[in-house]
Amino acid sequence: MSAVVERSARVGALPGQAVVGLQVKIPWSRLLKLGAAATVLTIGAYAVLADQVAIATDNAVVSAYSVALRTPIEGLVDLSSLRVGDRIARGAQLASVANSRVDDQRLVDLRGRLAEGEANLAALKTERRSLEALLESLRARSQAYTQASAARLSGSVLEAQNALAALYDRREDAKRVLNRRSELAQSGVASAVDVEKAQSEFNALTHEAEAQRGRLDSLLAQAVAINDGVVSEPGSNDVAYSRQRADEVVIRLTELDRQIAVTSAEIEETNAGLMSEQVRVDKLAAAAMVAPTSGMIWKLEASAGERVGAGEQIAQIVDCDSQFLLATVPQSRVPNIEVGGEAEFRLSGESTRRSGRIASVEGDVNANGADRNLAAIPFIEKAQTAVVRIALDPSDRQCLVGRTARVLIRSTGPGFFSRLLNRFM
Repeated sequence: MSAVVERSARVGALPGQAVVGLQVKIPWSRLLKLGAAATVLTIGAYAVLADQVAIATDNAVVSAYSVALRTPIEGLVDLSSLRVGDRIARGAQLASVANSRVDDQRLVDLRGRLAEGEANLAALKTERRSLEALLESLRARSQAYTQASAARLSGSVLEAQNALAALYDRREDAKRVLNRRSELAQSGVASAVDVEKAQSEFNALTHEAEAQRGRLDSLLAQAVAINDGVVSEPGSNDVAYSRQRADEVVIRLTELDRQIAVTSAEIEETNAGLMSEQVRVDKLAAAAMVAPTSGMIWKLEASAGERVGAGEQIAQIVDCDSQFLLATVPQSRVPNIEVGGEAEFRLSGESTRRSGRIASVEGDVNANGADRNLAAIPFIEKAQTAVVRIALDPSDRQCLVGRTARVLIRSTGPGFFSRLLNRFM
């Protein structure tokens, strides 16, 4: 071997070899192998130590709860102004739905019923005005008839009074004649026949005066009744024909007032139903959809001009102001995670580190139906995992929903050696 070394010293170092001092030569390949082994051991030691000091995961995503925008009615949707990623404010109009095939038959029926009711009401009012004019004319005629009858009866009463007075005068003359003939008959100048004749004439005039007195009393009673509008002539009605017609018109006016009141109430009811039905039809014919919350358009599930059904989802909105980070960790590391502790993360494609607070440690979101409204969830892993929810800094106004990240969570629990021992035991 000394011969080889001496020969090498004389000739010089061969390519690919290094000279150590004057006697030792080490190949470069061996140095590279030793360096690679040291690097692997260093990386392994770092991975073991880092895994015991902190919990790291690349299966993390920024998420937020999404709100579904659903159509209140069926029809053609117009959302041409919406784009995925647009930021929207609460209450802003996002889309509209129009339905030209809405069933408005009841609305048409109510309009026809309202028109019919208004026509009936107008006819009833016209008839009432006509009857009021007729009533006024009949009352005028009845008054004229009453006045004429009263005047006629007044003349008849005066005539009867004069006739009665004349009869009384004639009866007095007959009484005087009777007395004179009775005296003459007692003296023998007049015969008994003359006395009887004078007595008969006196009796006849007395009866005629009594009859006239009865006629006068009847005329006086008729005069009193006619002043009250009552006709008491024999063979006639109790009132004049015009008065009878006036009474019939009053009865008809009362009936018309009742019909007008009923028709007016029906019109008001129909009008109220028409207004309510019009509102319902308007709501079914067209509807504007506004943003239920502020955030960002996450998904569009319909196209402009597409016909959609009532309650169908056309878009999803995420609330960027309440975003958080979801990261999966092995179930075995859950005891080493402190709720409220700090976590660091770096978004994919960025070198800047961000921090957040651990809000909760939950089960697998893929099996949790309560979190079906999450906009994004971590990838499904075969191993048993838990989900760490990390609250982000609310001052960050960027909408990071959907961005993946690498998360580093400080591990708590047993000391380093105990964790290291537990890892391999």
